[in-house]
Amino acid sequence: MRRQLKILSLALGLGCVSMQTGQAQPSAANGPAAFGFTQLFISPCGEPYRAKAGEPYPSALWFKQADLNHDGVIDLAEFRADHEGFFDALDSDGNGYLDGSEVAFYESRVVPDVLGPNSLGFQTIPPRDGAQFFLAQYTPGAPEGSHPNDENAHSYDGAGGARGPVPGLGSRRPTRREFVGAAAYGLLGEAEPVLAADTDLDGRVTKAEFLAAANRRFKLLDKRHDGKLTLDELPLTQAQAAQAKRR
Repeated sequence: MRRQLKILSLALGLGCVSMQTGQAQPSAANGPAAFGFTQLFISPCGEPYRAKAGEPYPSALWFKQADLNHDGVIDLAEFRADHEGFFDALDSDGNGYLDGSEVAFYESRVVPDVLGPNSLGFQTIPPRDGAQFFLAQYTPGAPEGSHPNDENAHSYDGAGGARGPVPGLGSRRPTRREFVGAAAYGLLGEAEPVLAADTDLDGRVTKAEFLAAANRRFKLLDKRHDGKLTLDELPLTQAQAAQAKRR
């Protein structure tokens, strides 16, 4: 219900929603930053979480929501439930898949940060149609299993994919520590986590594909191979690392 409220409030132009209370906040021309929400975390399923300066990095908010039984760990069932809940919130017509309009809504209204400029020096992808934006994830980058804090990591799909130039960004290879779209704010270096689940490349994301992506992502994050995630086990996002470096 909280996620549906958050999605609905964005659709109606009511501005941000507090992740602590789930209540809509007044809108402002400058968006979340106008209310002091200067920290951004994009969860493995693609859901944005924001926090103010001085507060814990908002990955802690995601962890608290995903840890359904509040035992301090996230297991695979909880990780999948987190993906399923966000999928259902985005699937506005309830037909079991996310089509172009629902993906466009996600990219432009739920987390427009992946399409626009940011103040952290990370490269982002300009607005484009869904097909082109999706292809930007399958470009030269880090091998499967790497994450944004690896020395040789780039900003692309952690699940692996075809190699090729970044559409609209030229054919050059990205430089080290260059991150595209949501990659600067997530744990797995995915430029667009929702469309990254479209493994059959048909332009839409089914719930089965989304949950299969959850399985892959959990395996990548479970560095200890013990079937559970703890908050201290998670890598820093590049945005988080950059903030820590500035401090």
